[in-house]
Amino acid sequence: MNAKNPRDSYGFRFWLGWILWFAGSLVLVSVLWTGVISALFGKIQGPELVFLWGVSVFGSWAILLTPFMRKKEQIWKRLNYDEERSVDLWLLGMGIFIGLLIASCLGWSLFFKERILQNPLKARLDGVWAKAVFGSWIFLLMPFLVFMYRKADQIFKEAVSRQSAAGPRFRTLFLEKSKRRLPEKSAVKIKNIPPTLREGHLVNLILKDGRKIANAFVLHDEILGVYDRLELGFDVQDISDIEPLEEIPVYEESKWLRLDARV
Repeated sequence: MNAKNPRDSYGFRFWLGWILWFAGSLVLVSVLWTGVISALFGKIQGPELVFLWGVSVFGSWAILLTPFMRKKEQIWKRLNYDEERSVDLWLLGMGIFIGLLIASCLGWSLFFKERILQNPLKARLDGVWAKAVFGSWIFLLMPFLVFMYRKADQIFKEAVSRQSAAGPRFRTLFLEKSKRRLPEKSAVKIKNIPPTLREGHLVNLILKDGRKIANAFVLHDEILGVYDRLELGFDVQDISDIEPLEEIPVYEESKWLRLDARV
């Protein structure tokens, strides 16, 4: 597999565009909300208006960044179908969570406009305003939280049902531990290489006859899986060197062969 091909369309220009959007969107929402709040209340001063500005700006910015967070996971293809649904639900929930707080702050600030403008330089939030904002926000969140709980429970039950019926999505084969251990030279080398995953490495195995076994997963000093092979097809003593992968390529789970027969 050519590990670079799936990422060709997501190169320097793509990520530069997201970096510019990351910074530019913050400037955009800052200017927008400063204009809106200034038009409604005049000079932005006092704890209530400063709080309203902060929640509106950074909350809107977080919502605008959610497409980037979602696209990043889709590019790297690290999530299965059930995890994709869970992430979508979580991002939707965060958007509603933040949006309701912004709406509550803005609504009650307009309702108590004269009250909060009477003494804009006071040090503390107005108690009546604060209770109204947070009380209504929590009240509005309750039916939403019930909805989120039911959706999460539904996704979990469907995932368990589907995964139980489908069984393992990768191939398995039992190979004795002694036949999976790297030769001493390669085992020592891999200990000095930063792990690609938690405690594990993705490597290419270089054999003494010049063959390269691409995309092997090594846990500690054991070859736990190989990609796009029906069997291991070589003796571990034939390994002359290892070549670590700097990035995680895009994989199809069904093409992995796990060598300890676990599912």
